Amino acid sequence: MSVYENLEKLNLEIPKAPDPVGAYIAYKKTANLLFISGQISIDSNGKITKGKLEKDLTIEQGQTAAKLCAINIIAQAKKACNERLENIANCIKLTGYVNSTNEFTDQPKIINAASELIFA
Repeated sequence: MSVYENLEKLNLEIPKAPDPVGAYIAYKKTANLLFISGQISIDSNGKITKGKLEKDLTIEQGQTAAKLCAINIIAQAKKACNERLENIANCIKLTGYVNSTNEFTDQPKIINAASELIFA
């Protein structure tokens, strides 16, 4: 199944890649590798998910935020590859950071939401 068929199956539309919110570059291509900078949970309207899991956010809200990050990763990859996601063969590594209280122990449930999109 192609990446586009996967996106359609998941009912996902990839938005324009968000601009960096700091002094960094969004992606870097070198030889046959693509490195994408960390992405935040910003939606197409510019709204950012804020808060700590278990204090301000539910697991479901955290999973939605993680999916937004994954969608933004895919958007950056699409931009880096001149809109041709089929040029990407693999994702080698996905790193996720979860803002949570010290008592929260379900971080994998949050990051899995992003992994399920990237590795679908």
